[in-house]
Amino acid sequence: MGKDIKKFVNLKFLKTIDLGLMRELIERHAAGNDGFDLTALEGDAPDARTKLTEYFKGPTGNWPEGLVADLHRISELGDADGLQLILQQAHRANVSLFAPTDPDQDDPLPQSHEPKHVALRVYLHHPAVFEAAADFRALQAPPALAEFAGPERGVGADLTDAKIEAFRARIAEIFRADLQGDYCRLGPYEDGDEINMVISHGATVSTMPVVDGGAERVISLRAVKYAVLRYSETTGVLKLGGVPKARQAEIAELFAMTILERGGFFAGDDAQDLYTLEPVMRAGNGFTFDHAFNPNILQVLLTEAAADLYGEDEKGEWRLQRSLRSKDASGAALAHFTHTPVRFGRNWRLGEIVFRVFFKSEGKRPSQVTVRLKPRGTVAFRRTRYERQIMTLLERNELVVERDDVRLIAAAE
Repeated sequence: MGKDIKKFVNLKFLKTIDLGLMRELIERHAAGNDGFDLTALEGDAPDARTKLTEYFKGPTGNWPEGLVADLHRISELGDADGLQLILQQAHRANVSLFAPTDPDQDDPLPQSHEPKHVALRVYLHHPAVFEAAADFRALQAPPALAEFAGPERGVGADLTDAKIEAFRARIAEIFRADLQGDYCRLGPYEDGDEINMVISHGATVSTMPVVDGGAERVISLRAVKYAVLRYSETTGVLKLGGVPKARQAEIAELFAMTILERGGFFAGDDAQDLYTLEPVMRAGNGFTFDHAFNPNILQVLLTEAAADLYGEDEKGEWRLQRSLRSKDASGAALAHFTHTPVRFGRNWRLGEIVFRVFFKSEGKRPSQVTVRLKPRGTVAFRRTRYERQIMTLLERNELVVERDDVRLIAAAE
């Protein structure tokens, strides 16, 4: 954490940041400012910036713990992507971030519009906008989401305040039991047929030794973490990010009972049977992705594949015996299995693939998204604006298990 903050609070930042904003930020933790004289920010600006620089050049462990936590949160939105999220949420909330009488309004390149400066200002003066922007950053962050599919599609949810608070309270109990503190905030957002929830909560306590004068002492920190829940009425699928594996099924059931009022909705044996590599194994080394339906996709390269060998043990149970992994940036990962014992069928099974999707972009180079697909329930990639196109690519290539087929097979059995 300290390294990230040192990078954020750099010399360029301290030379240009609004001293009034920095005073507000430090005053939030005045009781533990460890000797920093706030009156230094009232005098000559160059002298004030020199003292501010000296202070932040010191060991991170000497800063107030609350200030470290604040800077960590501000740094998460202190870049170009974070700025766009802040602007979007300010527009949605009809909030004006800068008054028309700002001193630098006539400057075509005002320093106060730089992403780090905007993040600090919004954190202090428009906390609701900041929290919403942080929530949407969290929604984009998880590369892998645990998924639970309900037995039917089209099950909607009536997001009342009472339901949201009841769900938040139950989630808070879980985090508290896991020694992650009492803080728990839930931000619900509806996007078409999809419900998005971002849960901000405390992380487990971490400690670090710091130098205090001529002695060593240990300080404790509790950072803010985010858990993400996304539910689609159309597909009946709930996605969880930032939730410990041991708690995923429990939280899915809480969502089903509290928000959907359908206890057991995600508790079926096939609830996490979502993806398959059967089409790839049937095609063998000649498999290629069909992306002709989407003119925005330029190319799909299968860059990595894992072949797993299964055999029966002395009890007659099938066990994984060994794996072979092939990597090829040119997209020929499957072809390398040709000269190996791998023959997909009863014993050899394809356990995982990694592929790279190239999208048209306005820049000189195409945009790239790397996807890891591992049945039964893992598809991992950075959730960008290409998410829907990635999921459609999987569906069109029959790598998504059709829920209706699963239910028909189960009924027949």
